[in-house]
Formats: sequence, C-alpha cells, structure tokens
Amino acid sequence: MEEILQHIQEVLGVPAFLISHCNFLPDYIKDALISSINFIPWLYFLYYGIELLERYFVTHINLLVKLIQRLGPLFGVAISVVPECGYQVIASTFYARRMITRGTLLAFFISCSDDALPLLFMDLSKAIVIIPIIIIKIIVGVIVAYTVDLLFIFQRRITEDINAINTDLNEPACCHHRICTIKNLPYWWMHPLTHTFNMFMFTFLCLAFFNCAILAFGGVDNLASFLLIDSPLQVIALAAFGIIPNCVTSVFIALAYVKGIISFPALVAGLTTVTGLGLMTLVKRNQNSNDNTLTTIILLITGVLTGLFVYYNMQLIDMIQNYFIK
Repeated sequence: MEEILQHIQEVLGVPAFLISHCNFLPDYIKDALISSINFIPWLYFLYYGIELLERYFVTHINLLVKLIQRLGPLFGVAISVVPECGYQVIASTFYARRMITRGTLLAFFISCSDDALPLLFMDLSKAIVIIPIIIIKIIVGVIVAYTVDLLFIFQRRITEDINAINTDLNEPACCHHRICTIKNLPYWWMHPLTHTFNMFMFTFLCLAFFNCAILAFGGVDNLASFLLIDSPLQVIALAAFGIIPNCVTSVFIALAYVKGIISFPALVAGLTTVTGLGLMTLVKRNQNSNDNTLTTIILLITGVLTGLFVYYNMQLIDMIQNYFIK
C-alpha cells in the first residue's frame, strides 16, 4: 500500500517538477499552476460522485418533488451541502412554479456553498473550518426558512404537473450543460470532466490574481489590512459580493480565505449568500420582480447578520473547531 501511495505521489509531482523548470514564467504564475493542477484528480472524483447523485434525483424527479414538499427546509439544507449549484437551480425552478415555499427556497440558498468547500482543502490547516461552516449554514438555513414561512403563511401555493418541470430542466445550468441530459450515459463522465476543467481554470486565474496582488502590496498582511480583514465592514462587503450569481464567486471567496486575505466571519457571510446560478435561475423563471427582490434582500440580510454574529462570537466558533480537532 505504501508503495502504491509513493508511486501516486511521484506521478502527481511530475507537473510541479516540469512547471518549476519553466524559467520564463513568473513565480506567482508557477505557484498558481502547481496548486491548481495538483487539485484536478480529487476534483474529478468528487464531481463524478455528485453527478451520480444528481442523476439519481433527476431520473426520479417525482421522488425529489415529494422529498422537497414533505421535508421542506430540512431536505433543502441537507442536500444543498453538496458542493454543486444544480439543486439551487432546481429549487428556483420549483419555487417559480409555486411548488415550494419561499422558506424552502431560502433553505436551499443559505446552505449552498457552490464549489467553495472542496477548495478549502488546498490549505489543510484551514480545512477544519468546513465543519463549523456547514453547522452554521444548516442551523441558519432552518431557522430562516421556518421563520419566513411563518411570516408568509398565506402565500399562495400551486402544484403543477411534473411534466412542466421537465421542460424547465432543459435549460442550461452549471457548465452550460442541461440538467435533464445527465440521464444520458456519456454525461456521467463528460460533465464531471468539463466541471473539473472549468474549476481548474477558475482556480488558476483566482490564485494568479491573488498572488499578483500579494506581490504588489508587499505581502499577505498588507493586502489583508487594505481589505479590512479585522473590520466588520469586510463581513458586510463579502455578504454583498456573494450575491453575484456566478460559479466563480464561491471560488474567489474560498481562495481569498485560503490565501489569508479575508477573515473567517467574512468567509461565512460570503458563503451564506452564494447560490451559484440559483438566483439567476430565479430571476429568469419567476416573473414577479418584487418577489425576487424580497427573496434577495432576505438572503443578503441573513448573510450580513450571520457573518456579524460569527465576528462577535469567534470564541464559540473556536470551541466548535477544537471539539472536532480533538
């Protein structure tokens, strides 16, 4: 077994060896390339597993609808922990057709971290924060979801024919693939491969940007101070930044934390408002702009308040982390 692991490490070390000898590349580009390439195998296996899970639910769409409608926010926060925005796209589609409540939709959104969580493993010393992040987002997602549903108890709900949903799922989602096409065998490995390549490019570009910025500011500490790492203003700014409906948003936030540029409370605030393509799908599918605005405002306020709560209660967060480390 040790021999196999050693061979794997040797193979994985080849890209780093070749890149380190490319003298025409700046050091900050080399570092970004090596870090991004080394992460490719792990990302592919992760996205392959997610693809199989997503395929199961899309091929059993009636089961998915029953789980969402019966368990509501509880199912939303549980499934949205999976690092992928496909479920937020589906939830937005369901909400636009009034098959789920606003609270359930927010549960999907709040517990979503898109592609951020796997990237935290780039720095194993910081990867432990994944546990408190998941715990915080699940608790906040459930509380906000049931509170909102209580406030909007008279909200009209209409259950539509499931065939209408199948037409909606033909719309482009993550990596421009169509959710319904994952029923086809080639997409089992094609989409994970495409997703992995896209993540490699996003990761490389973000890391190169951060490395260049750190170099320009004369160090991580200088850049972090410039970005108000010790201020609650950074928490508010990251919550607003997380609202941007794009897969790159979560990558940017996660890598900013890995590089030590943003604080943990700011990370939590940003990942609370991140929805991948969820909000974009909601705006596209739901014709009621006031409804969309209200949902976005609730999400933003939740992100800000959650981040500020963590900011002023870091001792509690440290206790949670220490408990799992032991």
